[in-house]
Amino acid sequence: MSVEVFTLGGWDLQKDGRSLFTGSRRSHKSLELLKYFMANRGKRLSPDSIVENLWDDADLVDSKNTLRTQIFRLRQMLQEEELLGKSGNDASPFKLICDGGFYIFTLGKDCTVDTDLFEKEIREADAKQHSDPNLAIGHYERAVRLYQGAYLAEISNCEWTFPLHTHYSRLYVQSLLRLFTLLKGQGRHSEIVEYFEQAVCHEPLEESLHLCFLEALLALNQYSVALSHYNYITERMSRELAVKPSSAMKSIYRRITAGEQNVHRADLSDLSRNFSQCDDPDGALYCDLEYFRIIYNLEERRRMRGSRNTFLGLATISGAGNDLFPARMEMACKGLKRILEDSLRRGDVFTQWNQYQMILLLTDTKQEGLILVGSRIQKRFEKQVGKGFLTVMMEFTPFSDVPSHYLEQINR
Repeated sequence: MSVEVFTLGGWDLQKDGRSLFTGSRRSHKSLELLKYFMANRGKRLSPDSIVENLWDDADLVDSKNTLRTQIFRLRQMLQEEELLGKSGNDASPFKLICDGGFYIFTLGKDCTVDTDLFEKEIREADAKQHSDPNLAIGHYERAVRLYQGAYLAEISNCEWTFPLHTHYSRLYVQSLLRLFTLLKGQGRHSEIVEYFEQAVCHEPLEESLHLCFLEALLALNQYSVALSHYNYITERMSRELAVKPSSAMKSIYRRITAGEQNVHRADLSDLSRNFSQCDDPDGALYCDLEYFRIIYNLEERRRMRGSRNTFLGLATISGAGNDLFPARMEMACKGLKRILEDSLRRGDVFTQWNQYQMILLLTDTKQEGLILVGSRIQKRFEKQVGKGFLTVMMEFTPFSDVPSHYLEQINR
């Protein structure tokens, strides 16, 4: 029998590949007690420390009896699944004993925990990063794949999880940075981009990761994507963390706007072209569809955590007959782009979906405000672009209501 315990990104316990307790009606306190024992396995835990971490003061009418009752229920639950021997059998995956008034929870040889594997891969990678970079890269890659999110994410608001959450998050970021350094040394910049796109879902505001991502984009000569990302992340960090771009960020911004200055000597026309690439810092961010996908997936992750209101919008140009000729539609799309940049707020993002439509991503927005936004865009379009021949239809829907097939189309 093999038992696997997963704690990074959420709790799961699997026996021979079968998930236990997930979605079950087991006692919430019993499961939380099991998670607490798992996090503190091998330690001598006093009843007082367990009660203090798992129960509010209002629940401590008879703390010792409460704890004994919950441990009795936990034993029963584990014994039903054959995870805990009734007589302390060493062959069992789990062992829970009381010694001198202290509780001690240990694991059997056939039980593995993702955090143990995570730290083991990191140790082996650290030991080989100088002597055998390729071997170290393999260990770091396995480590970052094991990290599926915050430690016990479903109870991350519990105070006793904070130190562990911080510890594993720090190890994850350190491992990524060391992996990026090794990949950069071998010129594998595309892989850095791929790993960043996964990592930003877990650590969305870690500046060091964004710097590595921007460095990789520059190495790949993707200056427009780098500029869009710089504007997006610096605005977001300003809004959510109230911090201005660091000296490192400012330095890489100068490299982005300088474009290909390391390839040839710049002249005045080069400088004019490169500086004109800057997006309006006070307006909405326009980006290409590939970069929109990155931001979209990041916002979807954040929505699942219930962090803020996010809406997806669709602006569709419509008309009749000759008014939809390609040349006229191209001019209409350019006009709509200018209007969206001026009409949406700083921090909103949009991109062109096809020759008739623009996709909008609006964050921190109230439902009632969407009517005003849509009306403002329509009036400006009819006055500046449509002139009685073309109109623009505005549709908005909350992220939670976006059809699954539409999500698949965006992520293709």
